[in-house]
Amino acid sequence: MLQSPKLLNPAQVCNALDITPGNVKRLTMGGYLEVKGQLQFKNGLMNLFNSEQVEILIPKMPRIKQSWERSDNNRYGANRLASTRQQEHKSFQYMMKLKENYFNEIEHFPTTEKELLEACFYLYHLNHYAKAGNPYLYDLKELVLRSFVRSHLNKNNLLKVHFIEGDNKMLLCPNCKAKAEDRNLSYVEYLEKTGGCPACAREYKYYSLYEFIIAYRDYLFCFHTPYKTAKRWFDRTHLPPHKNSPRREGAYAFGRAIYNAEARAVELLEVVQKLQDFLAAYGIKPLIETKRLNAARV
Repeated sequence: MLQSPKLLNPAQVCNALDITPGNVKRLTMGGYLEVKGQLQFKNGLMNLFNSEQVEILIPKMPRIKQSWERSDNNRYGANRLASTRQQEHKSFQYMMKLKENYFNEIEHFPTTEKELLEACFYLYHLNHYAKAGNPYLYDLKELVLRSFVRSHLNKNNLLKVHFIEGDNKMLLCPNCKAKAEDRNLSYVEYLEKTGGCPACAREYKYYSLYEFIIAYRDYLFCFHTPYKTAKRWFDRTHLPPHKNSPRREGAYAFGRAIYNAEARAVELLEVVQKLQDFLAAYGIKPLIETKRLNAARV
């Protein structure tokens, strides 16, 4: 993806202003920062911001953060938030120690295993960033998972992939929608009772997905991606086996949104840069600019 050198993406803004993506949105909503452009990814839009406007904000951030704190204290209660901030600081320290220990432990592993586990660490956090309202990051997740398949599936014991079957997605036709409304039923209720009709649109295996398990020694990571996304990654003669799992309606909920202490300990710019460095070894070009604002000014 091409990005104008005068524009910064959310990861660059976070790094320049020492804030989390949630606070980038807060700056935007508060009128401090304007969206000056967007990049279209397969999975969503990425906002872009003027680098000069971001640079002007750098000396103003202490005052802005103080105003946020006062506003939050008035809204939620100073005593309650003081306890929350104290807990968040402890969580941040814990995350930093966990991160340090993790990389110290894998430092002397064989190169292949070390690089894979490092990528898994950052992919784990990328997934949390994506779930916090940044769906464009799923483009990067897909590239990383596909590189895992190409490099490790059926070649060693580091990666196992399973297929988890989910329901088909159905969209009621206009006639069935009218019938549902006549019977005072929601569209979901009508589908449950009637199953729709032949004219209703069906997206087969819409809620099915693939599960990727990376395991080495005491380390285990588990990632998921939709069937539609990854179905062409596999050799038809060696398709991933089905995993016995209870069938359920709708989507599977895996993962969570990133929380503030985690975002401070493992910055978005670091996550993107490390994963793109990992992909570079496979000849895959970067999706997202990671040049720091200070470096851009030199």
